[in-house]
Amino acid sequence: MTDAQRRLKDLRERQSRERQRMAELSREAELTTETRAELDAIEAGTPDLERQLRAANVAVEQEDAEERAQGVNHKDGKDEPDAEQRERLELRSRARLTSYLTSLSRGQLPMGVEQEFSAACGVDPGKIPVDLFGEAREQRAAEQRRDAPTPAPGTTGINLDPIFPMIFARAVLPRLSVAMPRIGSGTFATATWDTALTAKAKAKGAAQESTAGSMAVVSSGPHRVTARLSLRLEDIAEIGVENFESMSRLQLMLSMSAELDRLGLVGDPMSASDEPRGLLTQQTDPADPSAVIDFDGFVGLAADAIDGGPWAEGLGDVKLLVNADTMKLAEKTFQSAASYKGETSSAVYLRERTGGFFSSSRMPATAGTIAQTLRVRASTMGLDGVNAMRLATCGVYNELGVDDIYSSSASGIRHFTLHTLITDVLVQQPDAFERVDIKIATP
Repeated sequence: MTDAQRRLKDLRERQSRERQRMAELSREAELTTETRAELDAIEAGTPDLERQLRAANVAVEQEDAEERAQGVNHKDGKDEPDAEQRERLELRSRARLTSYLTSLSRGQLPMGVEQEFSAACGVDPGKIPVDLFGEAREQRAAEQRRDAPTPAPGTTGINLDPIFPMIFARAVLPRLSVAMPRIGSGTFATATWDTALTAKAKAKGAAQESTAGSMAVVSSGPHRVTARLSLRLEDIAEIGVENFESMSRLQLMLSMSAELDRLGLVGDPMSASDEPRGLLTQQTDPADPSAVIDFDGFVGLAADAIDGGPWAEGLGDVKLLVNADTMKLAEKTFQSAASYKGETSSAVYLRERTGGFFSSSRMPATAGTIAQTLRVRASTMGLDGVNAMRLATCGVYNELGVDDIYSSSASGIRHFTLHTLITDVLVQQPDAFERVDIKIATP
């Protein structure tokens, strides 16, 4: 946090304290000499406080503008959040799910830091922000409901240990330089220069004429991703453990997060559910290799991406995402087929030398003997010496949470529904991504 951001935070906290104190004093039946003097002091200081807040806001906005102009939103090769994101992260660290649930169960709106966090996330009052569980408008029409309520476990009672969540695979999109910014309504579009201007050495007095450059524009509309949880009142009462409902909601959030990551990687717009286009889905399908990959082949999987710049000056600028079958083979492939004692496996070599070599269960399964690899070429250094390059974008319109206690109230069922509206993955730098197929076994 910079000095300007710290100053703004202190001023906002002072403003909050003074407003709360004025509200308390306004409820007094009669002011004493001391309370009247305190109220006068607060009122006298209000104009100066407002001026200080405006000045602090300007200072923070100027810092952010300078960072954006210089491309400095990064540190040590890692994305750094801007002031708005930092404030939201700070609020998220202080917000508590139990405070949300306690307030809602009493029919009240969350107050304090939970209220501020909901406002920072653009969530309607009374709704739990999806960002609370981060790593981060359905049309009303007649429909047949086939909701499957989540039952209480078969073994319940006072000795049941607190419930633990299901574990999902780690997200891959952030590790592939795919940004997920919040966007406004309307079709989302992004433009990238794809034809460079010309620079040449010229003889004395000779002129250099302008050459035409061009930009490529890619765009996408919204796709809705929905997760739903249905709970029966009997199960909530029967379970015998306090975190059943809160953990069920958390599981809903985790399921949504996992599906968003999967769609961002392998989403297929030709599917029956009209999925958004994923990053891997947009890559060209290469010819199938004829030979099973060996140690040299694994090294070449990364080394063949080197172009000397702008995308890959060396192995450290290359990342490889594979499925589990490929990773298992790489861990067992050594330079010498006879003995591996003291030798380095292909997997160890690639993890040590490249920008990243990792597997994910969200990659397509091996088709026969052919496995897909997503190769990402992204130089760690930008024009000004920092990693300020955005390779692809998946815009997030909004998240909407619906707590429905009415539609199935006659059956004692409560529904929690999450909607997230996202765009296709818009590839801004096509040369940075490539699909490479490898043969991992003989038929």
